[in-house]
Amino acid sequence: MKILNVTTLFCAALLAVNSLKIYADEQAVATQPVTVYEQTTPLTSATTNNILNAEHSNKAKELNVLFIPGLMSNASVWSDLSQGLSNHYEHEYRSHFAQVAGFANNKVYPNNRLSKITAGLVSYIEDNNLNNVIAIGHSMGGHLAYQLALALPDRVSKVVSVDGLPFITPIFTRSNQVTAAQANPYANKLKSQYANTDSAQLTAYTRKGVSIQAASELHQTKVLSMASGSHPETVGQLMADLMTSDLRSAIATSNTPILFLGASGGFNSDDNKEMVARLYKEQFAEARQANVIMNTQSRHFIMFDDLPWLLQQTTQFIGKE
Repeated sequence: MKILNVTTLFCAALLAVNSLKIYADEQAVATQPVTVYEQTTPLTSATTNNILNAEHSNKAKELNVLFIPGLMSNASVWSDLSQGLSNHYEHEYRSHFAQVAGFANNKVYPNNRLSKITAGLVSYIEDNNLNNVIAIGHSMGGHLAYQLALALPDRVSKVVSVDGLPFITPIFTRSNQVTAAQANPYANKLKSQYANTDSAQLTAYTRKGVSIQAASELHQTKVLSMASGSHPETVGQLMADLMTSDLRSAIATSNTPILFLGASGGFNSDDNKEMVARLYKEQFAEARQANVIMNTQSRHFIMFDDLPWLLQQTTQFIGKE
């Protein structure tokens, strides 16, 4: 099996890696791999991160939306979509925001893993007795949303994945024939590279690939800012976990409705856009409950590039709960 240069492709694929900040030895350590809090007003970019305990309102609302950010992102990326959903559903809406330790200035959790984050989110939902949960995730967050639907089919009612695949490695091999076992040596190499990469090198990678993350300079700056506060070893470990986590067969057995919203606006030719759409749709070929819709203009952060479209697709999918 031939797998394309992984480090270069993370700058050229939809989940391109941005600049990372090497944390000082005195960086505070998180006590949990992921934290979740409820907020009844929209987030802003200045919202405090590193929240270590869930905060709950006393409002009894029907719809529980759990927002999960992607690689090197924090919950503020969901601010505008959350506001839009709040306006649409009014008093039936509760928002829950996940923050991943080690991303975007959140405290570092030693040896954070995808499985630990999933377990933390499952615990949050169960401990707070949440039902009718709509899991909305971006990038890695979409992958986590699938995991939640599989773990809690009676509590997670729907999944919206914003450019987050059941299996990421085919983006690099350009073929869905690759397996997680075949990806393992490359994932280990990638993890090692990030554990030994300095911030200057990673900044150079970022500036080569940030244009496919978001269209505007303002949003590109935001992406870079979040990445600069991320912990490289954590990012490398979680990217390696993603490369070796294949949920395609699992979601084919699930009854939870899935809306996958893919972005191909970062690719510069119709042929490449068609290739990406084909790869994406193939991953859901056996999942009859999944609907794949492509946005050929938006880049990876669809919530930045085309919020009205994202809001429309999401509310149509959720419907009247």
